[in-house]
Amino acid sequence: MSFVEYSDFIQDGDVAIVHLGHNSMTPVKVQHGAQTQTRYGVIRHSTDLIGQRYGSKVTCSKGGWVHVLHPTPELWTASLPHRTQILYTTDIAMVTMTLELKPGSVVCESGVNTRLCVRCL
Repeated sequence: MSFVEYSDFIQDGDVAIVHLGHNSMTPVKVQHGAQTQTRYGVIRHSTDLIGQRYGSKVTCSKGGWVHVLHPTPELWTASLPHRTQILYTTDIAMVTMTLELKPGSVVCESGVNTRLCVRCL
């Protein structure tokens, strides 16, 4: 897998994004002889993935189908599970001290739901 290099065909050792449906994707490491279980059935890497074009519609064992996509930074981010991190007052104090923040320092925080720039007072 590479976000920089692009290949038209899925090869052994690649990471592919299996698109199961709306807002449902999962990264899969393609390995000869391996298989991946989905809600639509099993995907056999040797016969169903290796040698197929990225973007192909792959039929699963139960008759359902999925699309197999080349990983991009956007697809990779969307396919990974997101967890939240709660910062308590003592944690914030430690971060503030470690960063040596003082009045006048500029702190930019970014995240999935946060697009905020704050000035330290």
